[in-house]
Parts: sequence; structure tokens; C-alpha cells
Amino acid sequence: MGEAELPERWTSASEILQRIRRGECSAVEVTSDAVERIHALNPVYGAATFLSEEEAVSAATALDQRLARCEPVGSLAGIPTLMKDLYGFRPGWPTTLGGLPAALEDSAPDGVWSRYPLQVLRHDGILIGQTNSSTFGFRGVTDNTCFGPTRNPFDAGRNAGGSSGGSAAAVGSGMVPIAGASDAGGSIRIPAAWTNTFGFQASAGRVPSSPRPSLYHLGPHLYEGAVTRTVEDGLLAFNALQGFDPHDPYSTPESPISSRVLTAGVVGKRMGLSLDFGGFPVEPSIADRIERAAETFESLGAIVEPVTLNLSHPHDELTQMWLRAMGTLMAADVDGFAARGVSPDELGAPEAVLQWVEVARRMAFDEIVRDRVMRTAVLDCFIEATEHFDLLLGPTVTSMPVSNRTDGETAGPTTIEGHAVDPLIGWCPTYLTNFTGFPSASVPTGLVDGLPVGMLIVGKKFQDASVFAAAAAFEEARPWFGNYSLVG
Repeated sequence: MGEAELPERWTSASEILQRIRRGECSAVEVTSDAVERIHALNPVYGAATFLSEEEAVSAATALDQRLARCEPVGSLAGIPTLMKDLYGFRPGWPTTLGGLPAALEDSAPDGVWSRYPLQVLRHDGILIGQTNSSTFGFRGVTDNTCFGPTRNPFDAGRNAGGSSGGSAAAVGSGMVPIAGASDAGGSIRIPAAWTNTFGFQASAGRVPSSPRPSLYHLGPHLYEGAVTRTVEDGLLAFNALQGFDPHDPYSTPESPISSRVLTAGVVGKRMGLSLDFGGFPVEPSIADRIERAAETFESLGAIVEPVTLNLSHPHDELTQMWLRAMGTLMAADVDGFAARGVSPDELGAPEAVLQWVEVARRMAFDEIVRDRVMRTAVLDCFIEATEHFDLLLGPTVTSMPVSNRTDGETAGPTTIEGHAVDPLIGWCPTYLTNFTGFPSASVPTGLVDGLPVGMLIVGKKFQDASVFAAAAAFEEARPWFGNYSLVG
């Protein structure tokens, strides 16, 4: 097949899938083309940290042979993709926990899989390698001392967001159309907002998560998902990932979402608009973009009204709760390394990681209970709001992309409009749905000074389809695909 027949850099996963099935191009050609793009673009953006090219080409070759025999193939057949290197387990592949120096030689043992790589291979997608993350995912940007920062496709001097920044930059720069991501505080949606991509976080339980040795942790809801350039591709990825898993006690036997939601529209839908998600300081340019986006929904027949979210606690207290909760999760990993003879001082982890692990260790019983009460208040706030509205709208993050550092310590802003915010995640209201389990998605709303702004659409629990419907309607009315022409 000639080179002209190959999908272009920005071709969607859904279109690639159809071209392969029609025989217009082969899986090997698509895979090889993606590998070439990764080699060409990765030195600029720092998105990928590991490639297994021979393994990918071998899988693509086997797929082409099955297609030639007219055998059934999966829903991701031939789509090239990357997975996140943070609790992203595929046997034999690295598990550096986001560039942790003490884990650089570690790999996933036999039989240990994360949901994303497992389902991608089950559905005949082609896994090429892994993407960069912040260490332990413990900040809303992507940077670490081993692999450095992941740079923004719209301005390489700025960060791509995190902690799934490597995946978002890989998709936003055109390396692959879909990349795996995970989310404990916004790590799918934060980098989507900063890279003009679509990031969907499912209702808790829709995409199984089965961390071991303990499922019953004190941390927020953990999600696996994907970053894509189109809502259609986001739905394609979600349907491949969702499903019941008995290893996850919260897993639900829901069915895949029909593609009909992509044309369902939003006529008559009631949407609550919050420019600060209950008290988060927000840059005026971002608030302006979100207001314009809300006007678009009104033009599509939705009923948009302001909503006041009474979170019962200031944003800084909620942020501190998220940091403590994450500290309890990271403590288990620190203890695991200690059992191998690696002390905390020898890990090479960021100081903030060790600090919050110690805070978590010192928590008294009444402090743990207080945090449970605070989290319950957040849930009740969202339940009350969604009694009156079908969807909630607001900024995905309240800051524009920050500049990268050279020491592995890039972080978010410390102040916004004169108000102090925690630089790890205090500018990311995304973590609210990690407390509640409600579904949400970040959709691009346009550019400010050449940099993307994302809008968060939050749905009721298990009404994931309504989030996809709203995102698809917005995408049709305000297509963001043309912005990729600005990426180098």
C-alpha cells in the first residue's frame, strides 16, 4: 500500500479502525507510522518513556494475518496506543511509578496487569510503549528527575499537565490517537485541559480497578481511562475499558454506551454553571471561556443557570484532605520499598511525597474520621446540586499551563488572583469527583494566548452517557480539532 493511503497525523482512532477494516491500510503500516512519529516528536515533548517496537509490530502483523483470513477482530483493532507508566502494569514492562529513581529497574511480574493494557490487547489494539507521569501521580503536572517534564504541544516551554501528561501530550501532538491514563485527583482531565484533548473519567465502578494488596484504602476513587482527540474516540476507549470485574467489589455490571449518545444533543437538559466550583480561585481568562461555553449550550437548547456549590469547607481544607488521602496510598509503596531494603531517603522521591506520607502516618483516629465527614459533605453537596440539574459545568483547572523547570520539580501555581493555592493540586477542582465518584469529562473550549482551556462537565452517578452526549454536542457546535494545526 502506498504512503498516501496511510492515516494522517491527526486521523482519529475511529477512522483508523475503519480504514484498517476496509483494507485501505494495514495494521503494520499504521503501527510503523506511529512509531516514526513518536521518534520524531518525542525529543520535543518528552511524552514517551519506553517503547517496545518489535512487540508492537509483531502484534500488528498477527492482526493483519487474522484480517486477511476474515476472522473477527476487536473494537480497537490496529489502533496504535501508549499506556501510562504509573501503576500501569503489563508483564515485563517497566513500572517506574512515574520516574522514581529507586524503581527504574523494576518491571511488572508475570500475571500482573492493569485494566488499560489488558483491555487494549483483548480488543486488538496495538500497545507501543509507555508515557511519562509525575512520581506517584502526586501533582497536577508531569515532571520527575528521571525523565524530566512533559512539554505542552502548544508551547514546549510549558507543562502538559498531569499526572497523565505524557499520554495527553502524545495525543495532543499527534503521536497516537488514544493513550491510557489514570486519575486519582484529575490526572486524566487536568492534562486534557492543557493540551486541547478530551479526557473522560467514568463513574466509580464503571471501569474496574483492583489494586492489591488492599482495595479498601483511605484514598480517593481511582480511575483508569484514556485521553483522546475526539469524543467519539473517548467513547470507543470507554466501551473497551468498562465491564464487570469480580476483583473490584465496587464494579458494576453496566452495559456499554451506545454510539447514539453522540447525536443525542442537550435540548431541555438543565445545566448548573459554577465558575469556581464552590470557592476555587480562577484566572479571569478561564472564567470567561467557561461562560462562553455555557452560552453555546444555551444555543443548543440546554437550560443553563448559575449554581452555588456549598462544599461546607474552603478549597484549601479540601486540598489538604486530598493530600492526606494520597499520603495513605503512597505510604504503602514506601513501605514496600523499605521491605526491599530501600529507605525513604534512598527512594529519590520528591520531598512533597515524603512529607505527606509522614503526615498520613501521624493521623489520629479522630482525624481520619474528620476527613471522612468532610468527604461526605462534598458528596452531599454534589447530590443536592444534581437534584436540580442534569449536569454541572465549570473550569477543569483554574490556571493556565505553567512553565517547566529543569530540576524535575515543576509544580502548579502558588497564587491565583491574589489567593494562595497549593501548587500540587489546589488549582484543580477535578479532585472533587474523585471524592464523590460522579462521572466527568474535560472538553476543549478554545485558546487563550495560544494555550488551551478546558471545561469540566460533571454528570450524575452512573449517568456517564449524559456526559458523553453533552461533550459530543459541544464538540459539534464548537469543534476544537482545527486547533491542532497550531501544534508544531
